[in-house]
Amino acid sequence: MTSAITGRDGRPVRRSWAVHPGASGFGGPSTQVLLFDLLQLYAEQGARGSQIQFGTLKSLLMRRGQRNPSKRDYDRLRRDFDVLRGYDIHCVNAFWDSARRAYADMNWRLFGSVFYFKAAPGPDAGGQPFGFIEVSSVFQAAARSRGLYSLGFDRAFFYRLKPLEQRLAVYLAKQFTSQALHRRFVADLARALPVEARRERDARRTLAAAADGLVRAGLPALASFRLTPAAGGRWLAEFRRGTPPADPFPVPRRPPDSPAVAELVGRIAEAVGGEDDRAWWARCAERLGRGAVDRGLGLLKEARRNGPVRNPGGLLTKFFKDIAAEAGVALT
Repeated sequence: MTSAITGRDGRPVRRSWAVHPGASGFGGPSTQVLLFDLLQLYAEQGARGSQIQFGTLKSLLMRRGQRNPSKRDYDRLRRDFDVLRGYDIHCVNAFWDSARRAYADMNWRLFGSVFYFKAAPGPDAGGQPFGFIEVSSVFQAAARSRGLYSLGFDRAFFYRLKPLEQRLAVYLAKQFTSQALHRRFVADLARALPVEARRERDARRTLAAAADGLVRAGLPALASFRLTPAAGGRWLAEFRRGTPPADPFPVPRRPPDSPAVAELVGRIAEAVGGEDDRAWWARCAERLGRGAVDRGLGLLKEARRNGPVRNPGGLLTKFFKDIAAEAGVALT
């Protein structure tokens, strides 16, 4: 995808964004639904930190209304995680570097490792299975920017839509955060969504059907849609905004941590080697208390004595969730 912005010297600067697939390919409609799920979960969890806690694979599927998922559903979900982890995003003139006074290119990924923890066998093992996926620093910065979650509809509405309608709804939500009227050549929009069609007239027909579907479904942000011919035999798609998208998950303003919680969070951050997940650790400290935090840190220290720990934050989260399950305390 390409666009143009006005540079620091007043001249236009061309920008381009290209997504390259990994070994698992681009995926399909189920992959885009998983990406939507993860974005919503990250927002629900405060849009902070380096992890998205998704619980179990079954809990993800149950968010979509799938009460009795099959083995095929679980296999597809694991594959979709691999697809998302493989996306490699290449950006030309991605941002202005003030120190070097120049535009910078950037190659980055959305996600890092994904962890599927399992409950230990046996009636006295305790704990619950859970999982999380690591998010990149670029993803974290984007999550804090305006408009990332301003969709104007909830997940129940999203799940009812057809795959192309889902992609178009998210695309329009992004455009309508700053535009009351969005116009784009059909051929360019068809490549961006994408619309699978061999001929432009087929793309026009498919795009019109998706837009009409959104209007019938009652997408608040979309008031009307029309196609108009342009010079050179091209066609323009015109979308007129209805109700501007509002952020369904505004990040709440947290009061400052109490001195006791702040002290515990500081110890946790020192143990795991960073403060990226301060909001999560503060929640754990508030709900578990000093004794449980000391116990979790002790388990982490013991695990390190027995061998290298690749992800101390993930392992400490597991310990805290096991302790919370024993005490009947909800962390999420």
